[in-house]
Amino acid sequence: MLNSSSRRQFLGGVGGVAGAIALGTNQSAKTAQPLPIIKPPALKPGDTIALVAPAAYGDPEEIITARKNMESYGFKVVFGKNLTAQYGYLAGTDQQRADDINEMFGRSDIKGIATFMGGFGCTRILNLLNYELIKNNPKVIIGHSDITALLLAIHNKTGLVTFHGSSGLTGIGDYAMSHFRRAIMNPNPLGEVAKPLESLAKRGHPLTTFVPGIVTGELIGGNLSLFNSLIGTEFDTDTTNKILFLEDIGEIPWRVDRMLNQLSMLGKLQAVAGFAIGPFISCYPETCAPNPNPTPANPGDCIRVDPYKSFTVEEVLRQYLEPLGKPTVYNFSFGHVEENAVLPLGLITTLDATNQKLIINENAVV
Repeated sequence: MLNSSSRRQFLGGVGGVAGAIALGTNQSAKTAQPLPIIKPPALKPGDTIALVAPAAYGDPEEIITARKNMESYGFKVVFGKNLTAQYGYLAGTDQQRADDINEMFGRSDIKGIATFMGGFGCTRILNLLNYELIKNNPKVIIGHSDITALLLAIHNKTGLVTFHGSSGLTGIGDYAMSHFRRAIMNPNPLGEVAKPLESLAKRGHPLTTFVPGIVTGELIGGNLSLFNSLIGTEFDTDTTNKILFLEDIGEIPWRVDRMLNQLSMLGKLQAVAGFAIGPFISCYPETCAPNPNPTPANPGDCIRVDPYKSFTVEEVLRQYLEPLGKPTVYNFSFGHVEENAVLPLGLITTLDATNQKLIINENAVV
């Protein structure tokens, strides 16, 4: 495993080309000195974890499912006070959702925090979190999708390793559970992660190298839409010399184009050491048009058409990432798929794009 001294030596010796390119806005996310990485204690069977909803709300049956999923690891589960609250499309007011996060980091009996679901709303609570409390009480916190904003904010403000992966409601299968145990319940280097099962390729997401090569750097990223939503705020992410992982769901290709263009104009893509891209699920170049011939098999009132003869998402990704010449692999298995690997933010990681491997070089928990 890497200690603080070896980590500083590594980061200090990373090649300066990407750093020289990353001028302007990307530098605004940097601090004078990088925050020391804080690794939370490993979870173990019998530990008590909190189930909270920092974003959208769910129905009671979904909460029961989420609790059973967490109990399958051997954890005891307690609910955040506002888990069943509802405020419009949110799981309670902003203050209520933030209070649950702050409380669970402050409670000594709570060893980890699982987010019930994503959806929308995490960005609204970021300025209500007690980051000094979180820094002084490091714990595992895991989630994905909208939870990306929460994971990035906590990591960027405190140095705490946070975990992008399945928790609570979604993506609980053998693949996701094995990654959870390796990352969060085992204080050993993780090794290779996010290698897709053949089933993912059969669903139209084959592992694909855009640019070959091998590079090492800190792992950072999450959902593209949420990553971009933090740009220009105090929670923004410096991408210099990082391995950037991105995924998304339900975004039409020209929206993906817009978001990547924003990152490019800010120098954030140019500063990256390499790209580990996950599947972009249901990101089709389609719109809805009236269905002229409804049938029992297709009773819907619309059909899918592509009036603009759009690029595909893969074509958009290639247009932005291939010219950079950085090692890049598309369709690693994380994000909005059942085979959702756990990716720890902030750890030294090797991306071997030539052999299509993503390797976490150190332990995520202690």
